[in-house]
This record gives sequence, structure tokens and C-alpha cells, in this order.
Amino acid sequence: MNSSGMSPWAPIEELAVPYDPALVFGKVSRRRRMMRSRLISLGLSVIIVVALYLWLPVEATGVSYLVLTAVLLGVSLVWFLVVLVSYRRAKAELAGLGAGTALRIGRAGVEVAGLFAGWPEVAGLAVVKGGLGRSPQVALTLVDGRRSTLPLDQVSVFPATLDSTARAYSAGRHGVDLSALEI
Repeated sequence: MNSSGMSPWAPIEELAVPYDPALVFGKVSRRRRMMRSRLISLGLSVIIVVALYLWLPVEATGVSYLVLTAVLLGVSLVWFLVVLVSYRRAKAELAGLGAGTALRIGRAGVEVAGLFAGWPEVAGLAVVKGGLGRSPQVALTLVDGRRSTLPLDQVSVFPATLDSTARAYSAGRHGVDLSALEI
């Protein structure tokens, strides 16, 4: 017995996974650093183009110079815009981050991002691709067509843990389809 009067070997009744804001904060800060480095790269590209223009003779600054300038600045600008969009997405994800329990799997059923279903109501549990610049998501689909998703980078649990827990608590009727994670 431990100090609470319960056996340390008491059965675990459910897996309850809270939202983990530290993971999303980390993603936002990584993308902010990437955005700054892309902005510095764009600034250096502008400086190089201007320096080449001032250094080269007037005859050498024709069409080929304009094409080279467009390519250099275009690539840097596109990279900056891609990183800017991913940074804004991460900030929006942080703003929309839930509080409390994100995912719960137990004998009674499963809850994903606020949608609860008993095991007979579950049509499927799967990890689905998150899209461009987004993490994979756990998706709960019910037999009546309702669906709830939860990005995996908002929780600190491995997908295989979710699969084995779902199989254990659903008596083998349901698992988490992890095929989206395969390469």
C-alpha cells in the first residue's frame, strides 16, 4: 500500500491525455526563427543584387542581369512567404489550442477533442495526414457520420500507444489505423 491507501498495482481505468501547449509553443518559436532567417536571407539577396548592379559595367546589366535578379529575389521571396504562412498557421493553432483533456480512451469508449462515443458507436479511429505544414491528426469517426480530429503535435503521446490502448479497452474491436504514418 502507498500513502494514499491504494495498492501501487491498482488497474488503470483509462488513458487521459491533456493538451500540451509546450509542444505548440515550440513549433511557433521554431517557425519564428525560420521566418527571421528567411527575412535575413532575403535582405542579403537584395544587398547582393544591388552590389552587383553597382559593380558591373553598364553593358553587363542587360536582360541576363534582370533574369538573374528576378530568380535570386524570387526564390528568396517565395521561401520567406512559405515560412511566413507556416508561422501564421502555427500561431493560429496556438490560439485555438484547447484546455483540459484532449484525448481519453477507457472501457466506456473514446473521446477525441470533446467528442465522446461508446465503443459500439465508433466507426473508426485513424491517424490521418495533416496537410501541408501540419502534423498528422487522430481522427474519430462515429457510425452516424460525426467526426472529430486532434493534431498529434498538441498531445504528448505516441500513436502506437493510442493503438494498443484502444485495442485493449475496446476488447480488440477497434485499433488506431496508423497507415498514414508509413512512408
